Amino acid sequence: MRKISRSFISFFLLATVFSVGGTLPKQATAQNHNVPKDNPLQWRLIGRVFFDGGIFMNDTLGWDNAFQVHDVRLGTVVKIYDHWEVKIELGYADKKVSMKDVFLSYKLDNHSFRLGYAYEPWGNARVGTASFRFMQNATADNVLGQGRQLGISYSYNYNWINVMAGVFSGGDIQTSGQMNQGYSVAAKFIGRPLMKDGKVLHLAVAPRFAEGKDELDFMGGVPTNLVSKSENGFVDASVDRVINSWKLDAECIFIYDKWYFQGQYLFAHLNRSGGSNFNGKGGYAQAGYLILGEKHNYNVLTGMIGNPAPKSLELLLRYDNVNLNNAGVRGGRLSDITVGVNYFINKYIAAKLNYTRMMVGDFSPKGGGDFDLLQARMQISF
Repeated sequence: MRKISRSFISFFLLATVFSVGGTLPKQATAQNHNVPKDNPLQWRLIGRVFFDGGIFMNDTLGWDNAFQVHDVRLGTVVKIYDHWEVKIELGYADKKVSMKDVFLSYKLDNHSFRLGYAYEPWGNARVGTASFRFMQNATADNVLGQGRQLGISYSYNYNWINVMAGVFSGGDIQTSGQMNQGYSVAAKFIGRPLMKDGKVLHLAVAPRFAEGKDELDFMGGVPTNLVSKSENGFVDASVDRVINSWKLDAECIFIYDKWYFQGQYLFAHLNRSGGSNFNGKGGYAQAGYLILGEKHNYNVLTGMIGNPAPKSLELLLRYDNVNLNNAGVRGGRLSDITVGVNYFINKYIAAKLNYTRMMVGDFSPKGGGDFDLLQARMQISF
């Protein structure tokens, strides 16, 4: 209990520091990125908090229901002159304070360089939890995708193309004393053969290579934050004697005014010494329609889908599958179908409702049969 209290107090003190940042000169209040020469610093406060609750039905684990405040974040984005930008964001979840995005970037015309702790250009998690179409990212992406790592990256953006690439450490910078961390090289290539008048066709491929770790773990389960990660291992594979690993991510996004479609296929190949190579795979397809609202939003600079305008009402459907049974490794297989409804009250507040049917496959470490989850969220993000 004392440990939890200390973590929360530390986060509160950091939040106070961010909030009193307004004591900086008046230059810090604007959000315009054209910084006057006599006004070198601009900053803005960023943050989010999720109020989640849900009911489990027909499960054999006795989970019943759960309610929590999840993903509390505070941070700041500082613009320095015309080209430099610093982002520092901390989060409180799972009884601890942790770093989120912490990086320095330099932008010049269509080119951007970044140094620090941020997402690799691989997978869908980099969209950000506040912009996920559903309450939680697809399980296939959670299991096979990539998180934040310390590294250096470059991106190029033009009207119809994005190119992103970087080199990253394989270690966890939030744990001290790690040696022989390994490394990864990741890239993403995005093409947009169609982009006009509320219509976008986005096609992307992302390869990734990593080595330096002789054991890799893949774990995931129900697409929810109501269950702790340690208890949510409906698929769980630990692969040893790894020489190196290759990953491939193929992605399609199609927007046609009120309609939205996104599909992603993820594949992981692990070369091993003294054993069969391991292949893990998964993917999802999701679609949305705006019952209220004019169109879905797409960010050309990042190549990512964004939230629609305030007062929009969105209906969603997703199928998700991941398979970690391969080469003698029985990590399990899992599928789910989720129906979602989002209402964007204003620019900063949204309400979300998800109903998920979980279909537990062969060799799931948690066992049990199929079950259902109904969950809701009130989301604040700025």
